Amino acid sequence: MIQRKIIITIQLLISFIFSGIAQNPDLSVIDTADLREYLTYLASDELQGRRLGTEVDGLNMAADYLAANAARLGLIPGAPGYFQTVDMLAIEKDETNFVEVVDAKGKSKLTTHSMIELRSSEKSKSLQNLPVVVVGFADQLPDEDFKGKAVLVSQGTEASFNNRLFHWNNRMENERLEAIKSKNPEAVLLVTDPNDNTDKIFRQISSWFGRTRYQLGTQDQAEETPVILVRSEVADQLMGGKGKYHKFLTQLSEGKQQVPFTIEKRSLNLKTGKKTEKLNAKNVVAILEGSDPILRKECVVLMSHYDHLGLDENGEVYNGADDNGSGVVTIMELAKAYAGLKERPKRSIVFLWVTGEELGMLGSNFYTQNPIVPLENTVACLNLDMVGRVFEKRDTVWNKSPKIVKDFDGVFALSNDAWPELAKINQKYCDELGLIPDTTLPAQFIRSSDHYHFHKNGIPILNYATGYHADYHKVSDEVDKINFAKMKRVAELCFLVSLEVANREDIEINKSDQ
Repeated sequence: MIQRKIIITIQLLISFIFSGIAQNPDLSVIDTADLREYLTYLASDELQGRRLGTEVDGLNMAADYLAANAARLGLIPGAPGYFQTVDMLAIEKDETNFVEVVDAKGKSKLTTHSMIELRSSEKSKSLQNLPVVVVGFADQLPDEDFKGKAVLVSQGTEASFNNRLFHWNNRMENERLEAIKSKNPEAVLLVTDPNDNTDKIFRQISSWFGRTRYQLGTQDQAEETPVILVRSEVADQLMGGKGKYHKFLTQLSEGKQQVPFTIEKRSLNLKTGKKTEKLNAKNVVAILEGSDPILRKECVVLMSHYDHLGLDENGEVYNGADDNGSGVVTIMELAKAYAGLKERPKRSIVFLWVTGEELGMLGSNFYTQNPIVPLENTVACLNLDMVGRVFEKRDTVWNKSPKIVKDFDGVFALSNDAWPELAKINQKYCDELGLIPDTTLPAQFIRSSDHYHFHKNGIPILNYATGYHADYHKVSDEVDKINFAKMKRVAELCFLVSLEVANREDIEINKSDQ
């Protein structure tokens, strides 16, 4: 009898051990040597910072590297050659655009290319002989429509003019411009303060709007009323000569001028629009098909962005070892771990390396508009963005941020409410691995990385990060600063969490609160 009990006990113990192994696969396959090897290449000078438009096409070199690794692991291409083409537009200032003041006989009094298009359509637009309505600081707008006319409005307020306070209040300016645009003008000229002798406002706004902007090529090109920031010399010429605009504002503030009024004997010609260039970028998508004949139609997405910032003005390389080389190679190592499983998970795993995060999260936006696996069949998205650092004293430059880099045991784990069980699963495996998850990031961090586009579509998300450090978005974000042991811990956590999610049958997603 005693012998039989011993045999049963041994059988139960063996069963428990093998059950534990089945539930907790061998994490030693996640290897720091692999992580270092991958990252040493992806964060090398050879790739010139993995950005669109560099002399050496490092972004495509990175994509080729990821695709070759996926093929070596035997993963299924999510698109031909593992590449999902992402159509983008690069939008920049057209130097041929101009504002011209003409007299009643059509003679040019002033032509300037020094203009900032705060708003305009991408397509080129020419307007001729526009009458100009002056509204001062637009404190009160008339009931009548401005159709067929340009509107001249003064930047700032009467108080800022009188006190020579050169400050850009973005909210106020936008509210005034929207009110003017509701009157259907052909164009709006916003004129800087004539007292601003150092050109502070024009230079400030030029630095904001002078950069190349990127958007998806699939995005609608809406018609926009041109809104143009110009210097006071334009208003001077419209009103008859040098100093006239300053005199007008002085009299307006003294109650000696009434607005609105239409300028006589002068009108405007102008050309607006942007230069656009079509760019073809790539998301890299690889799939491990699930084992369950029904659940394999669903998937868990493991995602990171592989682009970075390119070169600085001195030609130094933003290698982006942590941002986001660390996330990229961690997903590569997770792909290796999944490909090596003896028993595949029930659901499919989509390994997604997206482009254009640094340009406005464009690759992830494109993917959610054109998903390889339908979004209604996507049960979770785990996004890794900067997972390779451990706190150093110099990182205290981020003391005022809620996301300062964590110590060796800490990790940020940001989730939404679409499936609260996901956060519980994460906590369980953090406890098992001795990690301390920080789930207290403010709500705005939901919008801070590529997981946002899955969140807005009601998909449960979990974003892993180790936090902001002193080298964030600097050329000093190099491989020698990475803590590969910490990366391995994050990879282990992501593997265990995603594997359980891929095998769970009781997932009920609530999309009502997204």
